[in-house]
Amino acid sequence: MRAPEELNEVDWAALEHAYGPAGDVPEMIRVLYAEESPQTERGENVGEELINNLNHQGSLYPATLEAVPFLAHLALHVSWHREAVLEVLTGLAELDEWGVPAPESLGGRVRAAVLAELPLLMGCLTDPDPFVRQAAIRLACVGPRPAGPAVVRTLADLYESDPSASTRADALTALALLDPDPATVRDRVAAAVGDHDREVRLAAALSGLDRAEPPYPATLVAVVAADGAVVPSSHRFAARPRPFPYPGAPRDRETELLTEDPEGALSIARAWIAAGDTHRRGSRLVGQVDERWRDREAQCVAALAEALPLHQDGAERLSIVRAIAGLMPRAGDPGSDVRDLLLAEAAGDEQEYAAGSPYAPGVAGRESSRGKGHGLLWVDVGVTDDDRAGVPHSAAATVADGPGALRTRSARRERTAAAQRALARAEVVECARLALAGCGDPRLLEQPGNLSGPVLATFLTHHRDEALPRLHPVLPELIARGGARLLDALGSDLAAAHLPQLKQALRERPTVAAARLLGELGPSGTDTETADLLATVDPTAWDGLCAEAAVSRALITGDAEPAVKGLRDLLRTQSPPDILPAIGRLGPLGAPLAPEVAAVLHGPQKYGRAQAADAYWRITGDPRPVLPLLLEWAAPTTTYASDDTAWYGRRDALHILADMRTAGALTTTPPELRPLLELCATSPRRVAWKDDEELRRLAHTLLDEPMPS
Repeated sequence: MRAPEELNEVDWAALEHAYGPAGDVPEMIRVLYAEESPQTERGENVGEELINNLNHQGSLYPATLEAVPFLAHLALHVSWHREAVLEVLTGLAELDEWGVPAPESLGGRVRAAVLAELPLLMGCLTDPDPFVRQAAIRLACVGPRPAGPAVVRTLADLYESDPSASTRADALTALALLDPDPATVRDRVAAAVGDHDREVRLAAALSGLDRAEPPYPATLVAVVAADGAVVPSSHRFAARPRPFPYPGAPRDRETELLTEDPEGALSIARAWIAAGDTHRRGSRLVGQVDERWRDREAQCVAALAEALPLHQDGAERLSIVRAIAGLMPRAGDPGSDVRDLLLAEAAGDEQEYAAGSPYAPGVAGRESSRGKGHGLLWVDVGVTDDDRAGVPHSAAATVADGPGALRTRSARRERTAAAQRALARAEVVECARLALAGCGDPRLLEQPGNLSGPVLATFLTHHRDEALPRLHPVLPELIARGGARLLDALGSDLAAAHLPQLKQALRERPTVAAARLLGELGPSGTDTETADLLATVDPTAWDGLCAEAAVSRALITGDAEPAVKGLRDLLRTQSPPDILPAIGRLGPLGAPLAPEVAAVLHGPQKYGRAQAADAYWRITGDPRPVLPLLLEWAAPTTTYASDDTAWYGRRDALHILADMRTAGALTTTPPELRPLLELCATSPRRVAWKDDEELRRLAHTLLDEPMPS
């Protein structure tokens, strides 16, 4: 430890922190010794600013290493900052996202500096303040395992006799990690399952689960289900603490542990929901099970439907209905009770819905021209009563391919609470309608004119034959508006039947979806006016739109020369990934662009190489030059890693290979891909957090197997 008198012995100005030279660190530390709640001249908390400088969003700096001994001295000698500084030191010792940092790294040296101070800081285990004792326990958990005899004895005393139930619970968890005697740990945890304090019972059950193999023992699951519903927070498992001055630990470790057993986690979640779903703990756990495990959508929908009536807050209801909407297309029929519940949410007040919603058909709005997955809608929020008198005139919401990506995006930070409530309610209505469309509830189609493009697109995607007879009256108007999701869901038969509306959409609101769909109709499904219209697309528009329009015109007229010239210019001046998919649609007509595509494929930048590989085989008809690259990018594996970012590259490579297989360009699937394909097709876990369903579908395509129903 180093006392404040030694601060001048460090050349702080020569060190860096998050915002440059660290010459301001000594004065901040001195102020913390002198004042309990000091503020800077700007009115900011000095302690918070200091820690933000030393540990900014997980980044460490040379000044951080030098500051550790001074922070340790501060924790030991200044009672009013003790808890917070102990939390900070705990976080610095466990900062690395992937585990304990390498010793030679800056993170490793910072960790070593914290651990060097640990023996003296363990005196805080007997502090009069129970919150300080808890913070000291969590700091002990980042130290050597097993801990020294003195620390183990002190923790055992805290567990046996501390008046704070939370401190006893944390001490029990720490002993399970730090006590060198496994038999003593086992007996202590087993006895604590029947303890008189709820917090201790829960800590004992979680420690027991940590040592068990899924499926977990029913007795421990029952304790977590009963006692975990009402314990508001957890400091167990030595999870990384939040930044100063917010003491406490996130629940990541607990969630990771519970979701190892999906059936046990769902039973716990339903018990927490039955107990009131406090802080949405139960419904959040349901979502986390779905994020980690496949084929539990029906169970998750049923649990979320039980939680929905418990929440009156608009944001909480929105989160639950949005989650149901995302699950529904894969969940099957949820039953009449759930459908009735969603129908009540979907009804809404049409006037209020239209006033606050960017989704209602009657709202004046503009959809982004960026096409599928980028539907940013800007709308005018109408004023319907005195409560809405202060509503600003614009709000926005992002409408992506799934309701799980619907996120409110404020046009002005000062948007009033009334506007926020209106938009939240509108999104609840829209997500409920998306959920009902996902399960094909025909009652939603009684007034199809009230439904938005995304809802109708969901019907067309998942329940086309049942929905079409009722959708025919409203399709012309909605197609003319050019909504990207609806156009993507049309298919060639409906597109050809609504050619005038498609041309109107391209004329009034040019989008990638409209331009691409017209080209897919080809010369037999279009006319000369269509080709002329595609030629009039503004050349200063988004480059992806220009590329798609040029390609569609070439596919209709058979004259690829203008498109090839324009695409070559775009490749030289714009971002290749925006242009290459359009080049691939040209097929053999795009063969003159093969040298430019090959240059991207073999260039130094990884960005765009997958699109280049796809475009190259489509325009040349020869998959052999790109096949070795695709196999390399797929990186066959038999291991599961949810945080493996390489899955993005695998997804793109598998997508191209599956298209080759479907088109007959790849006669047999390369055998070296089989381990990866078997993993994607049969793993009970999700192999990627975002694109798991697509990866499974691609694997079944390449294995020549049907997808499971």
